[in-house]
Amino acid sequence: MKGLRRTRDGWRPFSVEEIQEEVRDLAMEDDGTLWASTIGGEVLRLTLSADGQRVRLMTRYDEQDGLPRGYKGMEVVDGRVTVVSKKGLFQIDDADQAPEAWQFTRRPSLLPDIEGADTLTVEAIENVGEKLWVVLKKRVFLGRQKEDGSYQWKAVDPLHFPKSERPTLSIGREGTVWLGDGRRLFRYASGQGRDIEPPTADFSALVRQVTTLRRGRIVYGGHGPDLDGESTLTVPYGRDLRVDVGAPLYGTVEPHQYRYKLEGRTGQWTDWTTEASQRYRDLWEGTYRFRVQARNDRGQVSEVGMLPLYIRPPWFRSRWALFAYGIAFLALALGYRRYYQIKEENRRAQERVRKLERERVVAERLKKANERLREANRLKEDFLATTSHELRTPLTNILGALEVLRGMVTDEQEEFLDMIEANGQRLKRTLNALLDLSMLRSGEEDLELTPTPLDECARRVASDLRDDAEEKGLSVRVDTPDTPVQADVDEQYLEQIVRNLVENAIKYTHDGHVAISAGRTNGQVYVEVEDTGIGIDEDFLPNLFDEFKQESRGRARTYEGNGLGLAISARLAEQMDGTIHVETEKGEGSTFTVEFPRSSKMSSETNASRTGETE
Repeated sequence: MKGLRRTRDGWRPFSVEEIQEEVRDLAMEDDGTLWASTIGGEVLRLTLSADGQRVRLMTRYDEQDGLPRGYKGMEVVDGRVTVVSKKGLFQIDDADQAPEAWQFTRRPSLLPDIEGADTLTVEAIENVGEKLWVVLKKRVFLGRQKEDGSYQWKAVDPLHFPKSERPTLSIGREGTVWLGDGRRLFRYASGQGRDIEPPTADFSALVRQVTTLRRGRIVYGGHGPDLDGESTLTVPYGRDLRVDVGAPLYGTVEPHQYRYKLEGRTGQWTDWTTEASQRYRDLWEGTYRFRVQARNDRGQVSEVGMLPLYIRPPWFRSRWALFAYGIAFLALALGYRRYYQIKEENRRAQERVRKLERERVVAERLKKANERLREANRLKEDFLATTSHELRTPLTNILGALEVLRGMVTDEQEEFLDMIEANGQRLKRTLNALLDLSMLRSGEEDLELTPTPLDECARRVASDLRDDAEEKGLSVRVDTPDTPVQADVDEQYLEQIVRNLVENAIKYTHDGHVAISAGRTNGQVYVEVEDTGIGIDEDFLPNLFDEFKQESRGRARTYEGNGLGLAISARLAEQMDGTIHVETEKGEGSTFTVEFPRSSKMSSETNASRTGETE
């Protein structure tokens, strides 16, 4: 729904965005309340803002509120909103109640008291002062309001005739009745014994429409007298045309006269005639200018209305046809020339064969080189895995021996054991990460995809790492739903992913909290780890999940680590049909989310717990 606001520069349109239905009729009460009927048969009561661009309150009414089905018009009669329907006129019955509780009731008192009044088909009404005009299917009545509020009705006999379509009614300030039925417009001067001055509108000749004579198809719908030269009607060649014109001035008695001129065919005006159309046959291709001028019974001559016409040439004389002729001639010339180029093409073909042979030999050599590179890479991975295994075994023995030594040393010496253990655990994590990376690169990971509850994994990891967070003064929050959140994943690798994300959150957060949550969204399940840490620079995000990449590098590194945790987590998630993505802001914190397809099955533990609850 749109409206117009008057400004210094003229009328400016604006939209009422809250109303998306197609509005068929409007009425406004004295207090500014707007009523609208929609194409769907509803009636809307709208309270608008001061500028009229927003709906502050909207109430809908339909058949449940006493309204009939079908199209409804709106009118204000005696200061009360009236719904106009073929079933009659309807008004609010209980206006003292809240608008949401209003009911509409049919008002027979607003219709003429004639035989069969209960079955009258109301087409339109118009309330002007103490007069109420009612248009029925074939008749029109004028009601004058009496002191008791009822109406004294009088039939308007000159307007008693069948209407071809749904009529519209408008009453002018001087009492003139304008009645239109979609095809015709009638003017009725209801004042008796006085002349009604004609309107002072500009007298202009207009082109109403252009129609093809053979099929009767409308190719143009009309325009005003100020048409510029850029708006040209284009018509195919061979179409005979009829141009209908009009001159909108209705304060005359005799029909208007017209004269025509088609520049480009003849330069002379035709004689004046009352025929409001002109036919043209066998128009040659080219540009024409149709001009029309009107004259009324007072001798007043209108401005000249003009319509530019362009008749397209036939297909065999069109630009495309001429272009095709040129293409055909060019094709013949090229074909003749091609005959002399065959030997050259054969020679080039033989040269290409020899070149392809050389490329094949080069490709074979590259293939062998690639095989050697792959073998070298395999040996490197084997060496990395073997070395990591060999280092982890003695490292495990060292860490085990530390636990034995703790009971044999003093408190001062135990501080050195803590230092040895912390660095040993750090080295162990690095070796484990290298082993995991080697396994993922070689494709030897052994995945056991089973329905696994993500919420239990989130709570378990949070419980294991809560002490580490609290040592740094951080709070740990866990938010999981009451029902299990399951995905078909490997439980061990899922826990490794979540643990990597939570450990990173604790490592890079100095103040605030670390929040772990699980849930469902759009057929997916997820685990989300949020922190209030240092965040990640936007320039580093493309390399976030690369191997051995950290935001701080070299001697300026602030945090320990090998840059493998997120890379391994991303690879593991991908192996289980999952994804990891991050939302971060430097200095504000980060949120990592790992998503998996929702499991269609339930784990045995969940089934068992539900069976126990049922029993």
